[in-house]
Amino acid sequence: MTHHSYVGSGPYCYANSFAMVMGAEAPSTAVLEFATCSPFGMQVVGKELVFFDPFGWDPTQAFDDMLTAAGWTSKLTIGKDADDALACLQRELRQGPVFAGPLEMGWLGYQPGNKGPIGADHYVVVLGIDGDGLRLRLHDPHGFPYASIPVSEFLRAWRTDSLGYGTSFTMRSEFRRVRVFTEEEVIRRSLPNARRWLGMEAVEAGSVPPGSCGNASAADRLAEIIQTNFHPGVRNPLVYFAVRVGARRLADGATCLGRIGYADAAGVMARQAQLVGGLQYPLVAGDTAGAVEILRELGPTYDELKAALG
Repeated sequence: MTHHSYVGSGPYCYANSFAMVMGAEAPSTAVLEFATCSPFGMQVVGKELVFFDPFGWDPTQAFDDMLTAAGWTSKLTIGKDADDALACLQRELRQGPVFAGPLEMGWLGYQPGNKGPIGADHYVVVLGIDGDGLRLRLHDPHGFPYASIPVSEFLRAWRTDSLGYGTSFTMRSEFRRVRVFTEEEVIRRSLPNARRWLGMEAVEAGSVPPGSCGNASAADRLAEIIQTNFHPGVRNPLVYFAVRVGARRLADGATCLGRIGYADAAGVMARQAQLVGGLQYPLVAGDTAGAVEILRELGPTYDELKAALG
């Protein structure tokens, strides 16, 4: 099947948020996402938490590498507690919008249906705090421009207790472009890190939860879970988030690799995008055999991609 680039909605919260704070000089969200190396692998964290991103990877580990590859710097601030975080946020907002996260999406009350923590990480761009200091304005890339939320509720959402990674009250500000690279150069500059993540060499095995696995082993593990114990705690994160963002990342990754002449690697990643995207219907419809068949085909592609990247 021929690869066609995807344009549309999807859970690209940090890439969209970075694009907003970087402004007119920002690379495309596809290139920003590629530079985080998120398309380069699959992992099962612990026994059954599944993501279509590299073994041991989480977004916060990738942000500095992405910014370096793109020729940008930013100021990282972590509040000591809620009061300190609010003071830091107010200070940084004097310089411009602030990238904030990870947040617990379930505490963002302007999103319909949100009533408490759901273990979903999220990133937003804070624009300002109203004069009375009680309300905060932000761009939420999940489809809520110029949303407002009580400051107290935002501070509650800014805690990472319910998430599997990250530090509460983390923000980035003062984004500066210090070197000018074309998008093709940014893609090429990201490849050394991409190879390390794909090769499962970027983290120590002891730094991930026991039972975690990556790439072909992760595909096999998910196939086993689907056949033996595919309960809502596994199914829902997959069909509402992991498959959607995984397929999008891979589709964008294939496009990026094609732009720099890596035709073989682009072809492998395009096939991965089609396979991961093709999981959505069987997982939603309960077609166990169909999902397992796709995963059996997906597993070997990680070694194929590694070989194609050289």
